[in-house]
Amino acid sequence: MHLTSRVREFLIDQNYYIDIYDGHIHVFHYVDIVKLQEEEIVLQMESFLLKIYGSNFRVKRLETQEILLSGNLERMVLE
Repeated sequence: MHLTSRVREFLIDQNYYIDIYDGHIHVFHYVDIVKLQEEEIVLQMESFLLKIYGSNFRVKRLETQEILLSGNLERMVLE
C-alpha cells in the first residue's frame, strides 16, 4: 500500500499528471512535443523531459497541454 501511495504522489503532481491504463498514456500539462515517433515520444515538461519508449504509439487525442497516446509502453524516463 505504501508503494502505491508513493507512486501516486509522484504521478499526480500539481504541475503535471500522467495516467497509464489499458494500453493508453494520458499526459496533462506538457510544455512542448520534442519528438513524436512510433517507438519513442519525448515531451518537454515544466522542469524535465519525459521520454516514453515502446511500440505502435499513436496519438489518439491532442489538445493544448494534453495528449492521449495508445501503444505498448515499455518504459518511461525522466531527465
